[in-house]
Amino acid sequence: MIAETLEALNEARENAGAGASEQEVLFGGIEGELEKLAASMNEASPQNGEGPGGSSQEAYQKQQNASRTTEELTTALKQQIDQGLVEVEQRDDKVFITVGSGGAFPSGTADLTEEAQRILDRISLAAMSPKSTITVTGHTDDVPIKNAQFRDNWDLAAGRASSVVQAIQRTGLIDGDRLSAVSKGETAPLADNATAAGRSENRRIEIEITY
Repeated sequence: MIAETLEALNEARENAGAGASEQEVLFGGIEGELEKLAASMNEASPQNGEGPGGSSQEAYQKQQNASRTTEELTTALKQQIDQGLVEVEQRDDKVFITVGSGGAFPSGTADLTEEAQRILDRISLAAMSPKSTITVTGHTDDVPIKNAQFRDNWDLAAGRASSVVQAIQRTGLIDGDRLSAVSKGETAPLADNATAAGRSENRRIEIEITY
């Protein structure tokens, strides 16, 4: 629109002839203001679809992928969500799935239950975009644990996160170099560990899908 207006002004100035100095001054003033406006708009607008964080189209596509995954998982895991076993949430271009460890692992172990394996199969299917990455973080309550398999809650959370990553990789849908396991032990509680309900909420696995 601005470019077309500038072109029209140039034509009008040429048609005005040498004697129309006042018109030339007027045209020149308007043209100057339009050029300033055009420059300002060019600075404010992404060039070739690129913004501060990269391509605006790419950012849009990432959010669309996250929205699609959130919708698919909300449908596929409706029963588990209704039972309070799983939570699914989208934050920008990321999807967060929280799985309560009570239904995912027998007490004090990192062995996945059959129900947890079914959940992970559905998550893997929904997250199989070639550019997605998955980070699995294990959390525990603050009750000390020490057995033949785990020295403490750090070990337990790490073992559970690792079990989830391995289960996802075994589906063959997500390459291993796009998976990572993290342990936070008892350091990031969601609720008060002084109550049984709070400790139950804190024992969880968080799966973060990034596009």
